[in-house]
Parts: sequence; structure tokens; C-alpha cells
Amino acid sequence: MNSSSEYRSYGWWIEHDPNSDRTTLIIGGRIGALRMPAEFAARVHQVLAIHLQAGPVLVDGADWVLLTQPDGRVQLPEDLDEVAGVQAGARLALPPLDDPSWISPPRADRPAPSRQVVVSAARRARADAQLAMTA
Repeated sequence: MNSSSEYRSYGWWIEHDPNSDRTTLIIGGRIGALRMPAEFAARVHQVLAIHLQAGPVLVDGADWVLLTQPDGRVQLPEDLDEVAGVQAGARLALPPLDDPSWISPPRADRPAPSRQVVVSAARRARADAQLAMTA
């Protein structure tokens, strides 16, 4: 099974351009996404992993994109200025599943966590970092 077929098997809305062999994920209906700086995202991902809630995570430039269950809310809590929601309808380039751009590739047995779980993990990661700085 190629990556496009596998991405579709997760129920994701994707587009594949056979001319460029580029696959893009359409954010919104089936999957949501939160973008954050890599250093902070690594701490968030660690919190999620400890609680067995880690889902797919992709490197995108200097940021990581944590995929979540879709959520119609546009706004994020004001106390999380390092976290940005990816708008519904946005397209995210997807590398092959074996590409090192995947920090944590998608797996059928590990669905994306809810957006609220990732937001809670971000708050926990920030609190842990603040505690470490004061110790």
C-alpha cells in the first residue's frame, strides 16, 4: 500500500498530485492540527507519550504539527501563545510514512488525540518547564 492509500485508510481527506507525486492533507473534516515551535512541541509530545495519548506529529520547518481530532473551535486559550491552530481547509504537505519528517507517524491503532488533550498537555509542558527554571 502506498502512502496516499494508507493516509486514506485513516479516513483523512487528502489530495494526491500524480504529476508532482505530492500528497497534501486537508485539515478540517477528519483531522485537526496544532502548530507549535519544535522545542515546545517536543515537551508537549513527551507529556502526551507519558499519558499514552501521543498521536501523529510532523516536522514542518521550524515547527512541529501535532495532529488532533477535528474540532470546530477556531480560538485557542489565550495563555498558550506558542500554540496555533491550523485553520479548516488548510493544506499540509505529507511526506511518505517512512520519512524522518514524521516525529511520530500515524498508525491505525493509535488515533490522533482530541484537541483538548493536546491543549492540556501544552499547559502541563509549560508548567513543568517553569518549575524546572525555578528549581
